[in-house]
Amino acid sequence: MTRENSDNVKDYYRRITEVDIGDVARELFGARIRHESEILLQCDCPHHKSQSHLSLHIMLDKQGWYCFGCGVGGDVLQLVEFIQSGQVTRGQSGSMPESHRKARDFLAVKAGLPPLAKYGLSSDELAREEARRVIELRVFDVLSAMAKFYHQALKSNQEVLDWFRSKYRISDETVDQLLIGYADNDNGKGVIRTLTGKEHGFSSQDLIASGAFRVTKQGELNPFFDRRIVFPYWSRGRVVFMIGRRTPWTPDDPWEQAKYKKLPVHDTNKHRHVAPCIDNSHLYNEDCLLSIPERLIMTEGVTDCISLMDHGFPAVSPATVRIREADWGRLVARLRNVKTVFICHDNEISRAGLNGALKTASVLADNQIQARVVILPLDEPRENARRELHERLGIHDTMGGREIKRRLDGHSPDEIHDAERLLS
Repeated sequence: MTRENSDNVKDYYRRITEVDIGDVARELFGARIRHESEILLQCDCPHHKSQSHLSLHIMLDKQGWYCFGCGVGGDVLQLVEFIQSGQVTRGQSGSMPESHRKARDFLAVKAGLPPLAKYGLSSDELAREEARRVIELRVFDVLSAMAKFYHQALKSNQEVLDWFRSKYRISDETVDQLLIGYADNDNGKGVIRTLTGKEHGFSSQDLIASGAFRVTKQGELNPFFDRRIVFPYWSRGRVVFMIGRRTPWTPDDPWEQAKYKKLPVHDTNKHRHVAPCIDNSHLYNEDCLLSIPERLIMTEGVTDCISLMDHGFPAVSPATVRIREADWGRLVARLRNVKTVFICHDNEISRAGLNGALKTASVLADNQIQARVVILPLDEPRENARRELHERLGIHDTMGGREIKRRLDGHSPDEIHDAERLLS
């Protein structure tokens, strides 16, 4: 199997799962669609009895679905499979079931593609690619189950929940919808016991492949996140990545000092054990681009993005000041139909956010996408802090981090402490 063939199959699955889930649902459900809004279809599930006849939800803005009666969901491919056969391929061990292939062929026609079996692959290559797809689905199932576990941990810990609410003011409805959680692992035993237990049945290898667990020298598993707020990245109805925010309860270990930690991604040197599908290529809330919003806000941080989502704004975040070069090709194609992209980064004294925003705006402009850079206004305490930094220490808001550090060299410990307080 060549790398080119593997990439072609990955692109094949991308193209068939980009078929609009609303169009497919309207064709296959017909009169079973009982209620329709701009972002949601509520349907009478054909595979269980329901008094409301509204238990199966098609999320048009996220291009995903979930049946609250059957407890299953996923992307458009899994929806077709569910409607046709009553089952969903989610990464179970063994070969790819015929129900998956039938649903895949159905969507291939919609996407103007031949069946994958006639896509120029040998039978051995096709089997290997299907096995790779099964692993990908299984890894995302690990992350999705883990998100539910951490979400319950957050909801049941009033102290952490109060801290989170006071810091971010994100509504409980959004917290529940996004399965925002808290990595309370019970020394690793709770989450591992849950994921490897009867309900889920994941193996230790499944957990390792997700990137959400590390193997110690003694061969034991340790969760990657430890007492952090965990934000799952959703794509087509499943969790595909995670980022964790430090809390007052996060251990004071050297490897836990970063404010945010992202899952490790696959690479051939340090993280060969992590599945190739864990690659941090998704922007947070990138699925909102599927609905082609007229205006889009791009934030630096995940929590800023969620706050905007909470108030009804289409928003995405790379969770950093700059988007990776490797991701621009895909993103530009998705952003072409957006009328205006507003880039709203942090307004810190180092200007890292502003410089990143200008770089992003430049790339968008080069691709004929209208961009506007938003500079957040400062409140009175921050205005006073900057004024004091300038008057007392000669630090002003055109200086970068290194220049500020050089300016503080030679000052007394008390002055340095004051400067750090004001900068924070």
